[in-house]
Amino acid sequence: MIICKPQLDEQELKQLETLTLDSQKVDGGLPSIYFHLLRQKRLAKSNVLYYQNEQLIAFVSAYFFYTNACELSLLVSPSSRRQGIARKLFNTILPLLRAKDMEHLIFSAPRLADNRWLKQLGCSYKNSEYHMERISYEPILITASKLQIRKAEVKDIPILCALDEACFASQPVDMVSRFQLLLNDSNYTLILAMRDEEPIGKAHIHWQEHSTALSDIAILPQYQGQGFGGEMLAYCINHALMQGKHHLNLDVETSNQNALNLYRRCDFKTSNVCDYWIIPLEKLSLHWEN
Repeated sequence: MIICKPQLDEQELKQLETLTLDSQKVDGGLPSIYFHLLRQKRLAKSNVLYYQNEQLIAFVSAYFFYTNACELSLLVSPSSRRQGIARKLFNTILPLLRAKDMEHLIFSAPRLADNRWLKQLGCSYKNSEYHMERISYEPILITASKLQIRKAEVKDIPILCALDEACFASQPVDMVSRFQLLLNDSNYTLILAMRDEEPIGKAHIHWQEHSTALSDIAILPQYQGQGFGGEMLAYCINHALMQGKHHLNLDVETSNQNALNLYRRCDFKTSNVCDYWIIPLEKLSLHWEN
C-alpha cells in the first residue's frame, strides 16, 4: 500500500524512526532525513510511504530547496531491497516533480553504504557533508566581544536576503517568503551579527524536541578569517544552553576546512557522513519510469 501525504503524524514519524534504525545498522549511516520538515504541513503531498503487512518498509520525501533541483530522501528497508520498491516510489512522486518543473534530482546516501546503485543509475557525485553534534553543558568563553548580536525581526528580511545572496552559492526560490515563515515560527530563532552597526553575519537556530539544529551560519566574505564566525557560533551555543538545550547539531561540507576546524574547536563531533549525488530528472525517468 502506498500513501502520499503533505505531513507525517506522530505514529508515522515513529514508524520512520524504526525504519531508519534498521537501515543504519546495515548501512553504517543514514541519508539526510529532515524530520523537522516532515512534521510540517507542506503545500504538496511530498511524502510517500510504502507499507507491507501494515509495516512501513520504504519512504521517499521531496524537498524543493532549489529553483530547478529537488532533493530526495529515499529509504528502503534492508530486507526489502532489490524488489523494485524504489522504482515504485519514484513513479508515485514523479508527477509532482514534473509539475514543479524540476530538472535535476539530488540523492543523499551514507558514506559507508553500498552506493553502486546510484552510479548504475547514472548519478554523478556532487559533494559530501558531515553531520556534527555537540553534547555538552559547557559554554564557550567569549573573551573580547567584537560583535553586537541580536534576534532578527520581520523588518530585517531585506538584510537577511542580502546576506544569503552574498554568502551562499544558491538560494531558495523565494527568499522573502522563506524568511517570513521562519520568523513567524516559534521553533526558529534567527540571529543577526552586527559590526559597528553594519550587518555582517547571520545564523538560524531551530529548536527541536530532542536537540537544537544550527544552520545557515554565514559571515560576509570580507569579514571572514577575523574571528567573527567563532564569536557568532559561541553566542548560538551559549544561547541554546541558556534555554536548557545541550544537544546541538549542524551540517557542513567536508571541503569547508575552515568551518570544520571552527566546529571542532567548539567541541562538535562527526556523527554521520553523507554523499550527495545528482542526476537529470529525465535521465532517471528512462531507467525507472513505468
